[in-house]
Amino acid sequence: MFEPVPKRLNPPPGLRPAAVLVPVWAPGELAAGELLFTVRAPHLPHHRGQISFPGGQLEPGEGPEEAALREAFEEVRLAPERVQVLGALPPVLSPAGFWVLPVVGQVSAPAELVPNPEEVAEVFFAPIPELRAARAWPEWRRGRYVWHYPWRGRDIWGVTGNILHEFLARLGGKEAE
Repeated sequence: MFEPVPKRLNPPPGLRPAAVLVPVWAPGELAAGELLFTVRAPHLPHHRGQISFPGGQLEPGEGPEEAALREAFEEVRLAPERVQVLGALPPVLSPAGFWVLPVVGQVSAPAELVPNPEEVAEVFFAPIPELRAARAWPEWRRGRYVWHYPWRGRDIWGVTGNILHEFLARLGGKEAE
């Protein structure tokens, strides 16, 4: 269902390597679980207030799995030992110049999360069955399709929407385009 997580991420020239964790709270089947999302802090220089998965740029010598787990801990205090890495989704290009590798991780027991106010304004969980049922649509933007997933008054879109679209396609819920 998911690809192996590469030890290193080699982005195309001019792009910076980054990784996000796609955290799935699912004591059983993934398709019945919930996804953890963050809302970026309003004072950040890029993508303030947008919905995202925990993640960021790779540190020198760091692999994408380590980066995704480190960032999830820094942003919401999700302990790496609570995450079973299941694999990766294909890299996604960010308009901000990042080559982002989504690392999918299953968290079988909910943890008490503490958002870092320097990076995260809010944390929320969205049930995967509701996201699969959402009336998603692609928008042509900056030379690429950007997926929008409306969910309970929120718009999950951009890089996060594209990652979500691929994740749901891997579960068999939507066709990836």
